Amino acid sequence: MPTKTDSLRYDIRELMKSGSFHEVVDRCHVELTLARREKRYSVEIIALLGLAGAQCSLGHFGFARDYCDQAIELARQIRSTGLLVDSLLARARVAREGYFQTNEAFEDYRAAVDLAYEGGDMLRYARSLLGMGEIAASPSESSKQAWKVIDIARERNDAQLEARAILLLSNAFIRKGEFSKASDGLLVALKKAQAIRDRLLESIVIGQQGLILAQDESTVGKGLEQQLTALEVARGMEAVFHEFMRLYTLATTMLVANDLDEGRNYFDQMLALSQDIRHKPYEMYTMGMLGQWQELRQNPDKALSYYGRAIDAAREVQNPSYEARFLYALGTVYQSQRDFESARRQYVEARAIYASLDDGRNATRVRASIVYTYLLDFATRIMSLLGIRARSGE
Repeated sequence: MPTKTDSLRYDIRELMKSGSFHEVVDRCHVELTLARREKRYSVEIIALLGLAGAQCSLGHFGFARDYCDQAIELARQIRSTGLLVDSLLARARVAREGYFQTNEAFEDYRAAVDLAYEGGDMLRYARSLLGMGEIAASPSESSKQAWKVIDIARERNDAQLEARAILLLSNAFIRKGEFSKASDGLLVALKKAQAIRDRLLESIVIGQQGLILAQDESTVGKGLEQQLTALEVARGMEAVFHEFMRLYTLATTMLVANDLDEGRNYFDQMLALSQDIRHKPYEMYTMGMLGQWQELRQNPDKALSYYGRAIDAAREVQNPSYEARFLYALGTVYQSQRDFESARRQYVEARAIYASLDDGRNATRVRASIVYTYLLDFATRIMSLLGIRARSGE
């Protein structure tokens, strides 16, 4: 009996919740072959999306993006708005998790929001809003989207969607420093994740609870323990993105605790992971973090080297947003060394990139830094002249 679209969707969803990504790949390869042979296009698209989701989780981002592109093209050919929305959401996830391309992800999420809303498909509309909230620059924007999704999820009695939305809301509270509210939300999200037996979501929530606990000296040990538990779950599932980001969270937790050596240990693990899967965007991201670590260790020359390598990697993977970010970081190091001319060169390049991306907020921020270098340069020259005159009068 031919596979029905709903049953295939259900099977993929349940396998993904348990972290059985290899099983998803095996199942979807079979379904894809059969669907193409029998010209069952909807099943073909669902199999492609299953493959994309599993390969994205396993860190095979090139394969995942290719499957998404195939699904989008086929969904447009058969004029299925619902499957097109699903395909756009899958591609946005790959762009965000695999390549840190938030601008590309935003475009897909925005297109998905519009298509789902126009079609009156509230479930897909909510999933699209959730994606928009996850990449929002402002925690207030994330909160706004999260509440919209929570309302829709409760109306539809969708526990998984509600749990993800509450997690998004809690993360927004963490970004605002409102840890008590975040803790309450994470507890609700955890109970829901456990009720639907979503092991990966459960581990993510536990990791975020650990992040909050680590903010307090009296509970920092428990916080680190929970983050390490989340890391081990991600590793056991081979959930590469979550492993990478949990290492990042542990590293930054150590930096806040002023344990720079242990922070470097986690950054080194991030670098090893990125090189193990041969994924340049993850290496790019790690090089930037190592530049920051060298700054904290007051090693400006090494910081310049790491930021330079991060910039080269960003150019290689064609990620202008991160290129601008690392150019700005490079400029701040030059500025701290009072090499104002070199700092301005980096800032000017960063501003040009932000302007090309129509990112007015960051372009304005960098412009202010350029002006500040002129002021610092002028003040330094005046102080130098005053110092010379003072010595001359002695």
